[in-house]
Amino acid sequence: MSDVKNSGILRLILFGAVFLLLLTAASALSTPVKWFDDNRVQNRNARITEMMKQEPYTVDVLNMGDSLSLSSLSPMELWRQKGYTSFNIGADGIRMPEIYYTVIEAAEKQDAKYLLFETLSLFRYNDKQDQQMLLSQPLYHRFTFLKYHSIWKPYIEGRGVKIYHKGYLINREIQEYKGDPDYMDQELENVRTQIPDFNRTWFRKVKKFCDEKGIKLILYSDASPKNYNWTRVNNIAEFAREEGVTYIDMNQYADDIGIDWKTDSNDRGDHMNLDGVIKMTTFFGDYFMREGILTDHRGDPAYKSWDEELIAYDKLVDEMEGISFYHVQKRIEQERKEEKEKAKEQQN
Repeated sequence: MSDVKNSGILRLILFGAVFLLLLTAASALSTPVKWFDDNRVQNRNARITEMMKQEPYTVDVLNMGDSLSLSSLSPMELWRQKGYTSFNIGADGIRMPEIYYTVIEAAEKQDAKYLLFETLSLFRYNDKQDQQMLLSQPLYHRFTFLKYHSIWKPYIEGRGVKIYHKGYLINREIQEYKGDPDYMDQELENVRTQIPDFNRTWFRKVKKFCDEKGIKLILYSDASPKNYNWTRVNNIAEFAREEGVTYIDMNQYADDIGIDWKTDSNDRGDHMNLDGVIKMTTFFGDYFMREGILTDHRGDPAYKSWDEELIAYDKLVDEMEGISFYHVQKRIEQERKEEKEKAKEQQN
C-alpha cells in the first residue's frame, strides 16, 4: 500500500516538474513585443508590452492607474513641451496587485525618477477578484506565457486598430459635461470613499519598491466630475500624509489650468479628451521643471526616436479630429461587413 502511495506522489511530482519545464520554455519563447508590433496585443497588456520596446534607461516618468491615468498624460506632448520622457503603464480597471507587478516590470530596465499614481485605483476592491490576483499576478509576472494566454484570439478575430504612443491612445471625441460646475460638493452614489486595508497594504508594497529604486512617488487625482468629491479627496489627502507622499488634486487646479467641461471631456465628465490631456500634461511638465530633477533630452541624438514618433503622433492627431479609436473600430467593422456581403453577392 505504501509503495502505491509513494508511486502516486512520484508521478505527481514528475508531472509538476514537466509542466513547469514546459511553461518555462513556452514563456521563454513568447514574443510579446512582436505581437504588439503586429497589433495583436491591444488591451490589458498593451502598454506594458509597448514598454518592453523602449531603450533601456530612457524613460524618466512612469504614469500608473486605471483609465483616468490613461487620459491624464500624453507622453508625446510632454516631450514636445519639455523634452521629458514618460510612459503610461496603467490599464482600464487595474487593481492594486496588478499595479505592483506592472510597476516592477516597467522599472526593470529603466531608471525612472517619478511614478505618477492616479488615485481612483485605491478605492477599487472586490474580495473575490482581488484575492484571485494574489495567485494569478505572481504567476503572470514569472511566466510570460500565462500572461498572454489569450493571444490566439486576434489570429481568429483579426488585428486591432489601436495605435499607442508611449501608452497613450489619442481621443478627440467631445462629449460635454453638463453637470454642476461645483461638482466637488456632490454626493457620489454607490461609490467607496474609504481606502480598503487590502489596497493600503499593496500601496505600501509599491511605495517600498519605489523607495528602494529611488523613484519619487506622487499621488494625483485626475480632474473628473464623475469620480471625485471632497469626501474622496480629503480621505486621499489624509492617506498621503500618513504614507509621507506628495498628493496633487487636479480637481482643485481645473480652473487654473483652463479645463473647459464643454470641450475637454470625451464622455460627459468622466475622462479627458486630447484637449484636456494637453492641459493636464502642461501642468505636470511645469511641476517637473520646478522640481529641477529631470533633463530636457531634446536635441540629444540618443533620443532621436522620440522626435520621429512625435511626427507620427501629430499626423494621427490630425486624422482623428472629433473621433476616438472606438469610431475607427466601428468604421472598419462596417467596411469588413460590406466586403463580406459584396463577396457573397458575387458568389451568387
